[in-house]
Amino acid sequence: MADAKAKALNSPEPLAEATLERYASALQRYLSRRAPPTRDAADMVQEVFARFLRKKDRPEVIHNPFGYLLAFAKNVLLESLRDEQHNPVVYNSDLADLVGSELEDATSGEPMGEHERQILFNALADLPENYLIAIMLVDGKGMSYEEAAAASGFTKATIATYVMRARAALRLKLPDYWTGAFR
Repeated sequence: MADAKAKALNSPEPLAEATLERYASALQRYLSRRAPPTRDAADMVQEVFARFLRKKDRPEVIHNPFGYLLAFAKNVLLESLRDEQHNPVVYNSDLADLVGSELEDATSGEPMGEHERQILFNALADLPENYLIAIMLVDGKGMSYEEAAAASGFTKATIATYVMRARAALRLKLPDYWTGAFR
């Protein structure tokens, strides 16, 4: 018994696994009761344990592991709530149908001619470099904001801002493209 305890204290991995097994369900309950319905409590628990594992090799002694994990959980929850307030997701199906039909009209028909392609190229070339990177990753490559952030080194919020500004600039420079009169 004493040998197993000494082995667990000397090896951080089994200790971390034991902590995960012991407190995962309690953290799941804590977060699911406090998190907005749009957030997945299981993902938040994973984030709590990821932060715990990054700190596990620190020299301080943890007298109350569950309290320590609850502090991480509180921070993850606050970040989640702050992110939701700053980046609300609003879905309007009528607007989505309208935009979808506009895009179908703008992209249907004949392939783009050389003159139209040059106009589009010039409009893209006029964008600031960061806007161009963001819009090419998100709209050009079909990446999510998170994937584009990881690929470019920008934050997710910065990618969202750059994409929004690039789209607005392109709408101003190419009004005929969006109405279908571009060709």
